[in-house]
Amino acid sequence: MKTKPILIAAAVVLVAVCGFLFVGCKTAKTTEKAAIITFLKDFNSEIKAGNTKAALAFFEEGPNTKANKALIKVLCGKSGISGKGKPLFKVSLDVDQAGVDFTNPLMVIAVVAAEFKHDSVAIAASHINFTLHKANGKQYKISTAKVDDFASDYALYQNKVINATVPETDLYSAETLAAFKTAEQLKTRYDSVLWFQHVDKKTWFYVVKGTLPENFYWQDPEKPTPIDYKMGLVGPDLKEIVPVEYDMVHNIGGTIDSLIEVEKGGKKGLYNMAGKLVVPVTYDLILPLKDNENLAVLKNGEAYTYLNKELATSEAIADFKIADVLPRVKYISNSYTLSEKSYKSTMEYNDRNMTSSLVIAPSYLVEWQMLAKFVNFPNPLRKTQDEEEGQGSRSIDVKYNGAENDESNWFQSAFYSVVNDYLGGRGGLYETKNVLVVDKKHNKVMGFEADTYFGEGEGGGQLTGDCNQNSIRAINDSLFEYKTTAILEQDLFDKNQYIEEGPYYNYLKLVNGKLVKLNTSRMFPTQFVKLDDSYLSDCYMFTSITKNYENREHKTIDHATAEILQVMKNEIYASYRYQFKSSRWNEVFQRYKYAGRDTVLNANVDDSLTAVDKYNIDFINRKLQIKKPAVAALR
Repeated sequence: MKTKPILIAAAVVLVAVCGFLFVGCKTAKTTEKAAIITFLKDFNSEIKAGNTKAALAFFEEGPNTKANKALIKVLCGKSGISGKGKPLFKVSLDVDQAGVDFTNPLMVIAVVAAEFKHDSVAIAASHINFTLHKANGKQYKISTAKVDDFASDYALYQNKVINATVPETDLYSAETLAAFKTAEQLKTRYDSVLWFQHVDKKTWFYVVKGTLPENFYWQDPEKPTPIDYKMGLVGPDLKEIVPVEYDMVHNIGGTIDSLIEVEKGGKKGLYNMAGKLVVPVTYDLILPLKDNENLAVLKNGEAYTYLNKELATSEAIADFKIADVLPRVKYISNSYTLSEKSYKSTMEYNDRNMTSSLVIAPSYLVEWQMLAKFVNFPNPLRKTQDEEEGQGSRSIDVKYNGAENDESNWFQSAFYSVVNDYLGGRGGLYETKNVLVVDKKHNKVMGFEADTYFGEGEGGGQLTGDCNQNSIRAINDSLFEYKTTAILEQDLFDKNQYIEEGPYYNYLKLVNGKLVKLNTSRMFPTQFVKLDDSYLSDCYMFTSITKNYENREHKTIDHATAEILQVMKNEIYASYRYQFKSSRWNEVFQRYKYAGRDTVLNANVDDSLTAVDKYNIDFINRKLQIKKPAVAALR
């Protein structure tokens, strides 16, 4: 599962729009850079004057006008990053020293430094990446403003200003202030105190010896950083409940009520709140159960045992089938909502600049890619200027979409939609699709999280639900095909229409017992499998747009039309950087043309086509002859 930094970027999300070709020799680039700096100076003059309407005119018209207005209000000092309330500090741009990058001939990127300033806090720096193009080949326009780093830095600086200017008794609860004080005392015994958790009006402290890596909160699980620290837990009496020897100590009661999950070297175990190791740290998997008799199923190698309510483990379960127990595992067979209200106690950062509460997801949900390892929600014990400018998520909705269990298959599956409602200026609903696959032959469960947004903008979005496709099939013993509905934003030959939503096929390889996605740049399933008629019976949502982007019409169909088949076929050629005879097709597939510095296209790519490519091109050609499309000729 992909993870994000704890400082959730409160980004004003803008979608990239195509520009015009910038060419010329070194002298021409020097001249063009000067013109770009002049353009940015004019833009900044309107910002300094607070002329929001005039500043907005520097942006290209399109579907992101609302987001552009929000950014301009921040730069003009009219509002905070959430678009609400007055800003707490001054923001200024240094356009004179903007870095101008001509490496992509389709557009020019200007990196503009930003400065945050307040009398009570040291000045801080950030930046915004503006993408420019020439409108009608003459006048410059801003097509994209990439502001994720800017918004994250803004939120951090705002917290510093609040902490410097507002009495701490107005910001923190009495128990939080007491915890800060105790944490300072504990630093004489430990290198750091990361978090504290309040349980039954008592506070517990997560302590560390050693040095945490810089990417501790967002490291790639496939490329783990070497561990040079150990973590433990100190109780309200300041005695160690969990010794400082673990890689991770989870929320008290987060996995199983009143117990504490710990991890070390990939193995898991459980402590009780009295400091007794009730489950040795030798297990590969701890699955909490919804059960009247047993708390959990424990996996050690190929053996499974029960942990009963007296905290005793059973003998190895004979002929155990994980498929049979999966419906009884917590958070797997039902829909639910996670928020700060979902947890009986609050876990806080030992950091005055981090306003959110923290949940360390149970290890099985992380390994099955259902949740990120670190999840942040609003903290009821800390007061912020505006909840909309907070960090983390308002809630996470996990929707159980059902299961497939064909007895003739060697696997069964369950499907989920996970909708994350982010706080802050980046705020909004972002959806992913998740699948669990039970390998009945090897008696194990694998999980995969699929993106559902493939547009050119930052972030993502939420599916309309007009198309709701979820299916998985085994192509062979080591390759799966997982189809789910996604936001494609795929252009068609007709400039007034595009595919808003449609099927996206994820091809998953079994590698060391895990599902790993095969890399592809294609939107359609033409790279790894030979097409048949089943790939043509999918749900698509077309969107028609007007010239001013104000009105849009949506239409849902249940099959691949001739227009879709044309794009599907030409994408195969485009993936090999083919130079189409039609300028429109080159425009549709510009993501391939400008994927790198080398923008030279190929007049012929037939030698590059694989056997699968050739089969799929022939298949589509035959279907197009049947459909007789009344549209522009291919290639």
